[in-house]
Amino acid sequence: MKSMNRTSTAPSHQSLVRTSRLDNGVTVLTESMPGQRGAVVGVWVGLGSRHDPKGKAGLAHLFEHMVFKGTAKRSALRISRELEEVGGSLNAWTSREHTCFYAKVLEDDVPRAVALLCDMVAAARLSPRDLTKERLVVLEEVRSCEDDPDELVGDLFAQSLWADQPLGEPISGSIESVERLTQEDLIAHQERILGADVPVCVSAAGAVDHDHLTELVRKGLARKLGGPRKQKSIAPGKKQTTLLVKHKDVSQVSLILSRRSVSVDHPDRHALALLNLVLGGGMASRLNQVVREKHGLCYSIYSFQDFLLGSGAIGVSLSTEPKQAAKALALVRKEIERLADGDITAADLEFARHHAKGSTLLALESPSARMQHLGKSQFLYGGPVSLDDIEAHIDGVTLEIAQRVAREQFTSPGPGNGWTLSAVHPEGIELPWE
Repeated sequence: MKSMNRTSTAPSHQSLVRTSRLDNGVTVLTESMPGQRGAVVGVWVGLGSRHDPKGKAGLAHLFEHMVFKGTAKRSALRISRELEEVGGSLNAWTSREHTCFYAKVLEDDVPRAVALLCDMVAAARLSPRDLTKERLVVLEEVRSCEDDPDELVGDLFAQSLWADQPLGEPISGSIESVERLTQEDLIAHQERILGADVPVCVSAAGAVDHDHLTELVRKGLARKLGGPRKQKSIAPGKKQTTLLVKHKDVSQVSLILSRRSVSVDHPDRHALALLNLVLGGGMASRLNQVVREKHGLCYSIYSFQDFLLGSGAIGVSLSTEPKQAAKALALVRKEIERLADGDITAADLEFARHHAKGSTLLALESPSARMQHLGKSQFLYGGPVSLDDIEAHIDGVTLEIAQRVAREQFTSPGPGNGWTLSAVHPEGIELPWE
């Protein structure tokens, strides 16, 4: 694959991206996408679950919910109707690193969407009455995660790698922590957003005019007092839990085998991403071919990498019936040991390069994906990352680099080498972990 820009007549991805830095510290990023009739706009706040104060896990997530309950200008019903009455949509998510509030609308309704998003973030009313009701909704969300083995084992994985640290807490918090959160906590969270220490950016893609959007944001977030261009890197503590098991009355064993890895700005992350594709990044991957296709031990198995600020993780996730769990785990450990021995060929690497380039292009086809790419790039790297940059990083991974990173990151899987095992299964199951 010679280039990620397949045709010479189309403008390059980066040529359509513009960035402005406002006096109040807010960064505005846009990507015009010719032929689109709508746009997706996101307001990004550099506070995620890892920034929740000690004992207040779930605060960023609860704030995400509460901004939909009304502002000084808008009731909850008006917020719900304002974009839906013109065919648009409104939503938000909280991650470990940040929170994003976003809207999808037709081109003519971009001003409406920006005004609404800015009002919600900067002027949510956060009333005690709304908190009492919305807390019940969030608690139901927490309970639903605890009832879902896949969600639960994901929370256990984070807890095992980053024990007793904000990164190890569930994004939505626990029942106990959510019940403790107060109106004062929410107000303090909003004041942090509007203060000078937390980065805020607005990204948009699709049928959007950069200069017009910049003026809309300047007015909508006039209360913002400043902020850095990107998020600060936070190195977590070293404490881990090598084995973390939750007993549930379920029919399968859900498990994640994981290890801390490189951070989002580490130069080895590109090689690690390619190695992840070889190990368990698709149907043709080693894990899928061995554990599913050859032995028939599971329906779904995959490996992953999670690049964070100041830290990161690699791992393997699978579910299987209890009597096959030990065998499946042994096969996974064997495939990881192959990588730990540097067993990666030139053909493996070339396959992963093509996979990475093609999947990146396909993933960035929609305005929503482009909006997210702009926002994440600004927060994590301090500015937009072009497709040409991504391609250059992929092509820069030589076989020697890939083999070195494989040996360094995929050490022999066991509790003595930094690996942790998280599992959800019925009582009476013994998983070999030594």
